[in-house]
Amino acid sequence: MREPEDKRESNIENGDSLPSQEGREISDPVADILRSRDYKRTALLHMLVGLVIGIGGILPGVSGGVMAVSLGIYRPMIDAVANFFKSPKKNILFLAPIGIGAALGLLLGAIVLDGVMVKYEDQVMFLFLGLVAGGIPSFIREANQRGFKPRYLIATVVGALIASTLLFLDREAADSIEADTLRPLEALISGAILSVGTVIPGISTSFILMYLGWYKPAMSAVADFDILTLVFLGIGAVVCALLTIKAARWLFDRFYGYAYYGVLGFLIISAILIFPGFSGPLSAIVDLLLVAGGFVVAWLFGRIGT
Repeated sequence: MREPEDKRESNIENGDSLPSQEGREISDPVADILRSRDYKRTALLHMLVGLVIGIGGILPGVSGGVMAVSLGIYRPMIDAVANFFKSPKKNILFLAPIGIGAALGLLLGAIVLDGVMVKYEDQVMFLFLGLVAGGIPSFIREANQRGFKPRYLIATVVGALIASTLLFLDREAADSIEADTLRPLEALISGAILSVGTVIPGISTSFILMYLGWYKPAMSAVADFDILTLVFLGIGAVVCALLTIKAARWLFDRFYGYAYYGVLGFLIISAILIFPGFSGPLSAIVDLLLVAGGFVVAWLFGRIGT
């Protein structure tokens, strides 16, 4: 039996029947986020953080992971990767700016490393020393979110002892013979080593690559856009990062306080490892200003809560 015309109109008015969707704009949450002013500001901030992480990942004595911790983005980053498929759109929006910035930092560092590091190596190290030091206050706040126990300091000592092995690796790296180019297997291993320095704070992968004689050819491959080598570097980095991130996240979930204070030990030794020493009274003033500048930048990132 046909429903009366006035009855159908009443149903529509009461919301019992949906009107045609034609001409109506369908909301796209991801597109809305991309258009939002807050996301654009946060994405730019994360891109800058990624830039610092990328540069830190290839500078001798600096760890990309330390930069991630110092700038307050380490734990959110590994959570986003570990839980990627639970909320892929959200995690892509979070990780993409960091990844773009890191790639630019890696490229920029590889291109200008020879020129800048030869002339201003000490100054660059002092700047990164300030970045590391400036991130420690926010790092400790995060470490104490679930409370502080004195026994956590044992993990700090253990982390410092493990990181101290890098001091011996640094001495050996200077005498290593560099290869001219990387073979595919060497590129895979190099990529894996580079990713470890980002996932595990305090490990300077540059020293490891120098020790193996693969540091300069790896950086040359990035600077010269050697596609074949870059593909193998990327595969090694992604595979190793996925495996290492799972382990790192498990440690932080199961042993929160111990894990954070263990990383603090890595941070302390990294600062000692980076410190190049003062060469004179005048240069010391410039160096201290660079440390102060790096400290303020990292402190501000921590306050913003990236």
